[in-house]
Amino acid sequence: MAFNIRETRLRNDYARIQELVERSEFIHVVATEGNPPERYRIRFTCQGVERLRSNGRPVLREHHEVTIYLHAEYPLKQPQLKWLTPIFHPNIHVTGAVCIGAWWPAKTLDELLLTLGEMIQYKNYDPKDPMNSRAAAWALQNRHLFPIDKRELKGKSVADMIVLGETETEADDLGINIL
Repeated sequence: MAFNIRETRLRNDYARIQELVERSEFIHVVATEGNPPERYRIRFTCQGVERLRSNGRPVLREHHEVTIYLHAEYPLKQPQLKWLTPIFHPNIHVTGAVCIGAWWPAKTLDELLLTLGEMIQYKNYDPKDPMNSRAAAWALQNRHLFPIDKRELKGKSVADMIVLGETETEADDLGINIL
């Protein structure tokens, strides 16, 4: 059996996504295709801007969906992304195309999901390199509204609960406390 680097990467990405989804109350895998998965449909349940009213005030949305396709050149080239639900963001085109900025092969799929979620929340946006110029202009004028949703997307892992040093809880011989 030949060693398949891409298949190993797809399996590792899938495992990391499962761990993220278990920790996060805001990121959900709706569907996958392939074994290991090459296509994902992801739902985010955090606040983002769907559109603007005629008076320029944002209409917020709590459910957002995106598809991710891990084509044959992944991870050397970034995955194909398409936003399925309405979203008003400087780096997401009205057609659903997404600009995530720089891509490098070491970036994992769970990290990409966090990037996309933070885009929804307006924790991550670049109005100077827009795919939606109207959203970029609005973002520049309304920075005081951001982030739209301040909640942490990734949840807490076991590593996040380990605290080094003295605290209220008992420490073991190495000074590691588990909260």
